[in-house]
Amino acid sequence: MMKVNNVSKAHPRGNDIEDTARVFDILARANIIASTTESLELLSEMLDLIIDVCSASAGTMYLLDKGHQELVFQLVRGEKSDEALIGHRIGANQGIVGAAVQQKQAIVVDDLMHDPRWYGTVGSETIALRNTIAFPMLLRGEPIGAIQVFNFQRKPLQLIQMLGNRMSSEYEKAVLLKTSQEYSQRLETLVNLMMQISATLDRDQILNTIIDEAHSLLNAEGTSLFLLDEESNELVLYVSKGSNRIPVADIRIPADTGIIGYVVKTGEIVRLRDAQQDHRHYDGVDRISGVPTRALLAVPLRTPDIVLGRERGISEARIIGGLEAINKFDGEFTEADAQLLRSLAEQAALILHLSNLYSEADELFLSTIRALVAAIDAKDPYTEGHSQRVSEYSVAIAQELRLPPETVHHVRIGALLHDIGKIGVSDVILTKPGRLTAEEYEEVKKHPLIGARIIGQVNLLEAVIPALAQHHERIDGKGYPLGLSGDNIALIARIVAVADVFDALTSDRPYRPAIDLETSLDILRKSAGDHLDARCVEAFLHAYIQGKIVPQK
Repeated sequence: MMKVNNVSKAHPRGNDIEDTARVFDILARANIIASTTESLELLSEMLDLIIDVCSASAGTMYLLDKGHQELVFQLVRGEKSDEALIGHRIGANQGIVGAAVQQKQAIVVDDLMHDPRWYGTVGSETIALRNTIAFPMLLRGEPIGAIQVFNFQRKPLQLIQMLGNRMSSEYEKAVLLKTSQEYSQRLETLVNLMMQISATLDRDQILNTIIDEAHSLLNAEGTSLFLLDEESNELVLYVSKGSNRIPVADIRIPADTGIIGYVVKTGEIVRLRDAQQDHRHYDGVDRISGVPTRALLAVPLRTPDIVLGRERGISEARIIGGLEAINKFDGEFTEADAQLLRSLAEQAALILHLSNLYSEADELFLSTIRALVAAIDAKDPYTEGHSQRVSEYSVAIAQELRLPPETVHHVRIGALLHDIGKIGVSDVILTKPGRLTAEEYEEVKKHPLIGARIIGQVNLLEAVIPALAQHHERIDGKGYPLGLSGDNIALIARIVAVADVFDALTSDRPYRPAIDLETSLDILRKSAGDHLDARCVEAFLHAYIQGKIVPQK
């Protein structure tokens, strides 16, 4: 018969059961903390848990800045802990905590004050510190930070190292989630900016939007856009955003001055943790704004320079200014921040470039029209400068009526061109010294339709044609050439009609001298409602009272 040995089962002792239950309780608490998505809250609760596990009285948590090989205080815990330490930096190999990071393992010091590695920064003056445990936060075997607890009564090294590593993993997930959310928000911002750019060329509006978005997305204390004034060789603050916003006219600095000057000169991107320690820093702006610069990020505004007369498609890159952000509230500027600011700078440079091209083209267009109109006005010495004055008066009326900028632009051009049809009227009639005969007057009355036919061939000027064709129509229907009345007359034509009548009254004519100002204004008032549009006359009078209309005499 085979003998069976009795094997007694080992029963866990009471303390082992309690310790096992405690471990499970700690792991359960760690799992709850891990469900937190906010990275700083995650770190804070994990540090509290580790202090509790060690029955310690205080603790600190650091994150490793690999670029500078420094440990940065993130959290400080204890009854008399010094919150001012948050953000403070020490070398990654400094002190007991630095040794733990370098060795990638926990270090236990039972007699803290006699350890030569202790440098006495953390709470040494406010808390009686006896001992410490320092251990690295490891992620895939490499340290991303460290934890240090003081005055411990327990030292479950394996458990707290596991919690530290768990903290590292969950922190990485939280940071990646936050980074993804920030990336999505930044991408959405860039898309919205592109839509705004395609919808308007109002450079002030878009540049202010770019500065506002940079200020918000970078979490910066201040953002500024400088433009290069090549004539004075100065950098001029064009727009800024910050808690202490300063008048842009107050800031002009030599083009080779400061970090922004260096960026504009070299085209490099500069990212600094502490600008005060950089020899290129210029504190003149700091003194004016009252905001000392610490962390800084600056990028150039680079735009293509298309030169007329060269072969089509050839252009030269040109730096026209710089975009700068200072003092990030939650640390220092990152490489991702630099890429975002560079993208915003590209959009700003594009807007400035398109705006300048538009302004140059618009000025060329207006100059061409003015030259053409001046040539027509010059045919009659009595009407020289007439079209320019009518245009200025018409714009004043349109602005008083609070018309949109695009409509005001049409008014300006239509008023300038309103008499262009006189190019088809005989010089003999236009320069006749006395009153015209009925037949001659009928020839003159053809100029509105002649002008409309000429400008009708230019598609871009379609909106201004009514100013040419209808400016001699009357509200009561007794005008020419079509006998239109009331609202059947385009608003642009009603505006030009008021300006045209006023300038005719206050100008010398072959058959009479200029009428005095008060009489002319009185004639306008009496003409409102039958000859002229009453609302346009009222707008003219308001503009005149405000000094926006200056008669030629």
